[in-house]
Amino acid sequence: MGYVFRRIAMFAALLALAACAGPRPKALAVLHYQHVANAHEIRFTNPIPLSAALYRVGYLSPVDSQGFWAIFVLCNIDVTDRARRGFHYNVNQFRVSYEGREFGGLPPYSLRYQGQVDLNNAGDTLPILDAIAAEIQEGPSEQIFHSGFYPDLNYRFAVFVPKTLDHYAGEQLTLTYKGQPAILVGNGKPPSDLPAVGGSAGGVAAACVPPPP
Repeated sequence: MGYVFRRIAMFAALLALAACAGPRPKALAVLHYQHVANAHEIRFTNPIPLSAALYRVGYLSPVDSQGFWAIFVLCNIDVTDRARRGFHYNVNQFRVSYEGREFGGLPPYSLRYQGQVDLNNAGDTLPILDAIAAEIQEGPSEQIFHSGFYPDLNYRFAVFVPKTLDHYAGEQLTLTYKGQPAILVGNGKPPSDLPAVGGSAGGVAAACVPPPP
């Protein structure tokens, strides 16, 4: 019975999407998520070598004092029957959408190393992303999901927001996906605001809050 209700909810969401103006690709999956935290510094358990610094970097912070990492947990995925080749989950395809702007990736010169004058360059993008993933990410970076419902995934990842979000008051942020067409639905829980995560800093939620009975 629960499966039937999930399918009805999924198709209702797909119909609502289709009702919007203008043609657009049909969604292949519905992804439910929780925005668990906003973190203002990333610390590394083992300091990392980067070309833009002559020392091993132990922590990063945004150049803009109001920048942060929005940390999400993917709760479950419901893949439609039309996804004949499956839904390709790729953690690097997620974006934060806010007031008509999208944020994601790691722009050069947007991070400061250990409070020093040294900033990240394009050549250090992959090492930094790998190091952040090692501290925060849970679950695979990529996975193929075939038609069906996948509960209790609890895949955790971070999306970097480098600048101030005007009028943002700490509520759940909207998550979007840049790969295959999908509908993303947050559970409405507000995130924690954390000064730092990773390394010796405090932990961050690793699982979605379960739905009410």
